Amino acid sequence: MDGDQNFLDTIGFGYTQTQPDSPIGEQATPSTQHRSAIIEKGKSNKRKNWCSDEDKVLIAAWANTSLDIVGTDQNRDAYWARISEYYNTHKESSWSERNPNAINCRYTLINRETSKFCGCLQQILNKE
Repeated sequence: MDGDQNFLDTIGFGYTQTQPDSPIGEQATPSTQHRSAIIEKGKSNKRKNWCSDEDKVLIAAWANTSLDIVGTDQNRDAYWARISEYYNTHKESSWSERNPNAINCRYTLINRETSKFCGCLQQILNKE
């Protein structure tokens, strides 16, 4: 072990007396009980991640609902409630139900990433 330390010292790896002491090491750390209370307090009700099959059903729900003629008086909440209703009736029974807010958030993510992909693809096609 002493030989290993000498080797580390020769390559400049390791602690030397000239390095300043860290003020972080002097701070008190919370007890394990306190840390677990913080974790419990910050626990979210987040459901499991979406799988690609769920994404496909979501996109079908959006496309089907977007093509329906309902009128321009439909507000945002009613629109996403209709998409959520379509999704929840056409999903696999083993999948969890999704509320309109979760469906809106997931669709927004898919839409943003798809737009990025299409933009990159268009730049590639424009270079040729």
